[in-house]
Amino acid sequence: MTKAVEEYKSPAHKLISMLHVGRDKLRLKYASVRVNLRTAQNQVRAVAKSREMWRHRAEAAEAKLSTLEKKMTAPRTNCPSIIAPLSRPN
Repeated sequence: MTKAVEEYKSPAHKLISMLHVGRDKLRLKYASVRVNLRTAQNQVRAVAKSREMWRHRAEAAEAKLSTLEKKMTAPRTNCPSIIAPLSRPN
């Protein structure tokens, strides 16, 4: 046996089984951590996508609002129905 194994007082078969159990617990723990990480990453991706969609919708609504405001404030030179009654002689 190697010197490192000879330093322990417990039998090698017990040490090996304890190390296997510890390794298996560690693997389960970090498998759970990986699942939680993947879930969090998917959530972040979904929130970012939703935020981007809402930002585009807000920008489109602002653009539409500004064009409608420009149309409302523009002078109405092409409205003969309003101008005609005022310019008729009585």
